[in-house]
Amino acid sequence: MNSSTKVEQLLAETRQYLTPQEMEKIQCAYDLANRAHMGVVRRSGEPYIQHPLEVALLLADMRIDADGIVAALLHDVVEDAHYSLDDLRQQFGPAVANIVDGVTKFDVLARSGEPPGKGEAELHNARSETVRKVLLAMAEDPRVVVLKLADRLHNMRTLGAMNPTQQQNKARETSEIYAPLARRLGMTLVQNELEDLAFSYLEPEKYARLAREVEEERRNRQPYIDQICRALQEEMDRAGIHAEVHAWQKHLTSINRKLQQSGGELSQIHDLVSFRILVDTDHDCYLALGHIHALWRPKDGRIKDFIATPKLNGYQSLHTTVFCLDNRLAEIQIRTHEMQRTADYGIASYWYLKGRVETDTQAEDGQPQEIPIRRLSYQELMAWLEQVREWQRELPQNADEFVEAVKGDIFQEQIFVFTPKGEVKDLPRGSTVLDMAYRIHTDIGDHCAGARIITNTTDTGRLVTQLVPLDYELKGGEIVDIVMDRTAHPTRDWLSFARTAAARNKIRRYLKTYEREINLQLGRERLDLALKTRGAAGLSVVRNDDFASLTPTKKYPTFDDVYVALGREDLLVETIMSLLVPRLLSRGDIPPVLEPVHEGNNGDGGSPHMASVKLAHCCCPLPGDAIVGFLNPHKGLIVHRSECRTLQRSRESAASRLVEVNWLQIELERYLAPISIVAHDRAGLLRDVAAVVSDAGINMTAVSSSTNTSLQKAIINATLEIEAVEQIEQVFRGLRQVKNVVSVSRALDHRVG
Repeated sequence: MNSSTKVEQLLAETRQYLTPQEMEKIQCAYDLANRAHMGVVRRSGEPYIQHPLEVALLLADMRIDADGIVAALLHDVVEDAHYSLDDLRQQFGPAVANIVDGVTKFDVLARSGEPPGKGEAELHNARSETVRKVLLAMAEDPRVVVLKLADRLHNMRTLGAMNPTQQQNKARETSEIYAPLARRLGMTLVQNELEDLAFSYLEPEKYARLAREVEEERRNRQPYIDQICRALQEEMDRAGIHAEVHAWQKHLTSINRKLQQSGGELSQIHDLVSFRILVDTDHDCYLALGHIHALWRPKDGRIKDFIATPKLNGYQSLHTTVFCLDNRLAEIQIRTHEMQRTADYGIASYWYLKGRVETDTQAEDGQPQEIPIRRLSYQELMAWLEQVREWQRELPQNADEFVEAVKGDIFQEQIFVFTPKGEVKDLPRGSTVLDMAYRIHTDIGDHCAGARIITNTTDTGRLVTQLVPLDYELKGGEIVDIVMDRTAHPTRDWLSFARTAAARNKIRRYLKTYEREINLQLGRERLDLALKTRGAAGLSVVRNDDFASLTPTKKYPTFDDVYVALGREDLLVETIMSLLVPRLLSRGDIPPVLEPVHEGNNGDGGSPHMASVKLAHCCCPLPGDAIVGFLNPHKGLIVHRSECRTLQRSRESAASRLVEVNWLQIELERYLAPISIVAHDRAGLLRDVAAVVSDAGINMTAVSSSTNTSLQKAIINATLEIEAVEQIEQVFRGLRQVKNVVSVSRALDHRVG
């Protein structure tokens, strides 16, 4: 089709909804674009003017206003010709110039494919910047993004003219960014075609095979599909509802996605073909739903009302799944014609017949009656734009994190939940209570302790109120009341609960602010202890230039950053000691190692620069006990309970070898815990005690028992090997349940074995 025919088609299409003055503006825009691109051809060999004409036709089909159509015709003239934005602003107004400028800003990155030799990292960063500018432009004027999506759609339709590498890059970018963006905007028709075109280039063999299989499956199901359509049409006619019934097939990418998720066969997808009923009014939608449920039994939990609660992009419809002919499942969607246009074009439908009314020829008196057309309201558009601005503010600046956040938070499938006040919040599927809390407000997220939710039970379908924890995965339609506790605050565990990038960024910000001081102190203490166990006086021997090889790096620019890294265990104490010990030895700040100790409780062989840290066998301290370190030049640092009798006997004579320590500085994998059990003696007592310890998954390293025959009293002393103090309480609870046991306690003054 030549350019003149395309122009006539464009003018015929826009004449249906634009004024004569607006038509003149479009004709002028075409004339300018035609002059600007005169003699220029695309790689396919067709005149370049064909591209802006095709893009303008796509927008005309969406019923975009005159400024949008004009901008589509002119969107390449600033980059490819000698016209400036000021020229466009003067001739066509500021709105057109701003739209063209918005498209141009992020279009430069991907013009004419990717340049030769561009690495994967550069491509990744380019895509990141593209998305960032898309969001910025979208927040200013949604027509920018609608135009960009139409531009990308036509480029994908003509992608065959490019080389294989460019095809792969464009297809991947379309699949990862532009198709999900179209879905987020509710532009279903554009999304579906973009996804299928990208699929056909990224996996051509799989695409062709699936297309053949779907076509064959559709033929097999056609008699059943026709039967359902007839039954639905007859039911609507009987009910006196003016309706159109259509069968609608999922597009290939959606089918492929469903097959990957389910791992099943194509024949098992019941909604490969769904059914759509278009009616005239909202009232007819609910009336049709009632008649369908009278005809066929609905499936529990599969009725969704998006008319009463539209999605943020304006989507409205009733969805139901029913057991129809032969008890087979069928998905049915019911909506008005205007809802269908919104479903097809999403936010682009805001401009559809703006300010016009429609003639209703079904008026009771037989006279034409004007009724308003339902479209996305100005308030809804503004609310949506504010949501876009919020996305842009909360997304990270790092390129890798940015792209992942965009894919995860903005482009993923969304669920809709409610606050107790009825406000709708959209979140990526899989979001938790913590994501919801941060979605409402940062302070609420920082002090979130859980939530009360009102939800449907899966078995009865009744509404129930439940108290759920932070990591509870929210479901669409739930009412979520966040429970706050001022003593609660973010920890590193919260990062594993948070699904959205926005929540994780806020948690990291909190941790960076408040954990730094804790980690700084902890890192100083760890290094101080390591130095003392090696015979130094502690941190006082460290000089500013001792960390010279570390601090020039961007990772640890200051001494405090080194200590913070030690506190967070991003940097090992052994690494720092291997750096410091040679310098300290040369200065005489530590004595030479006469008999290096290479053993440790964890059995890893230790380090030649680190004397070992051991727990004293005489008192067997456990985390939580008050402790003190005793420095032995041959055995390393021995940690005792502060009240240890053995330590008390040598405290005065060896006071200079005592070192202050705390449990945060000690990192052992196992602890010895001597215990004492007092019981009334009976046959099988020791066997039952050993069984309780074994059932708890704890190793008993030694055991002894004694009895007093006259009192029939038995005392069992055992040494347990535990990994956490909590295991002691667990075993104690089990032992107290053993028949004849009178008491169980820690043996603080001695151990067995």
